[in-house]
Amino acid sequence: MDEIARLILFLMKNVSVINKFVLLIILVLVVSIFTQHKTTKAATNTNNIFIPLVMNNYFNGYSTSEKLIGIYMKVYWTNETVYNMTLADKLADKKHSISGWFIDIEDKHFNNPPHEDMDTNNLYRQLEALWKHGYISFVNINSQIASSYEIANGNYDDQLNNLADAYKNWVDLGGGRKAIFAPLPEMNGVYSNGVPWKNYAGDPVNFKLAYQHILEIFRDKGIDSTKVWWSFAPNGWNDPDLPAHAFEKYYPGDGLVDIIGFSSYNYGYCHVAIPWESWENYDTLYQPYLSRIFEMAPSKPIIITQTGTTAEYPETDDFNVDMKNKWLRENYEYISKQPQVLGILYYDYDQSSWECNWKVTSGGDFSGYRDGAANAPYQYLFINELETLIP
Repeated sequence: MDEIARLILFLMKNVSVINKFVLLIILVLVVSIFTQHKTTKAATNTNNIFIPLVMNNYFNGYSTSEKLIGIYMKVYWTNETVYNMTLADKLADKKHSISGWFIDIEDKHFNNPPHEDMDTNNLYRQLEALWKHGYISFVNINSQIASSYEIANGNYDDQLNNLADAYKNWVDLGGGRKAIFAPLPEMNGVYSNGVPWKNYAGDPVNFKLAYQHILEIFRDKGIDSTKVWWSFAPNGWNDPDLPAHAFEKYYPGDGLVDIIGFSSYNYGYCHVAIPWESWENYDTLYQPYLSRIFEMAPSKPIIITQTGTTAEYPETDDFNVDMKNKWLRENYEYISKQPQVLGILYYDYDQSSWECNWKVTSGGDFSGYRDGAANAPYQYLFINELETLIP
């Protein structure tokens, strides 16, 4: 039985989520046949409890057949600009549930004295414009200058309190208003030479303290889990030579997280990928991270919080619309079949001047986005649905 137990462990770690159920059935039958032919006291062998333990570990996790789509657009959201979301909806032939965007702790409206005109406050205004048109905000709380230590130490409490006050003013309008916040996203982003991508990155101990400190500021104002969702949103990839920056090292804990997300992009043959250029798909962009997240926090819904693809293939500056459409179809189909995934947010930015062009809403006929979004699990999910789908 020891050999069978080791075989089960190996296979459970090296097959896809979809195949594990079938695999477990087969293995149960194999073990049953094996034990029936034992001439010793197989019925009392303690190894017999192994399979139910594995099954409980796996099948007690989060699962949903309903998925959402979301998108980032390079837009400051107001009542006058929200029509841009309808352009994305038209492309997808389906309404997006989430609009992803960014705001800095150092935003001028969070300085003292705070910007008290909520109709023009940079947080409140965007939340409300999107909400009134049926979109839930996924807000990345960034910082351009602060370190995780400084945030955890209270150096930015004035700004964070003003940010939380603006959010509370919005929530207090009622009607079920609620948004998703991702404090200090991609906090594990560290270059291969050890230099962090951002000032707050590369410091797992202080990141966890900073994340908790931000939540405490909100909770002290009565903004509890009924009024906001919190997302842990690391980068999926880390340099394998820097294991200290794997996202697991930064996880704040189940009690502080409602949703787990991660960023993962297909850089293809975009100039910034040289000399590591390659065309990547779900087997390297999503599958490994989904497995690790499920092992880390099996009860939490997962959202691909940033993703995108270049069209540059098979050479830099070769703009291959067909390959981009193929990627969109295949990868959105894959995500639609992953039970632990609640949604996927596309990064619709043209950053070709310094990085890559990820856009799908312009620059070509990207019907692959529509084809990908057409998979049946992708639905329009608003506040009532998400309240039931996010534990």
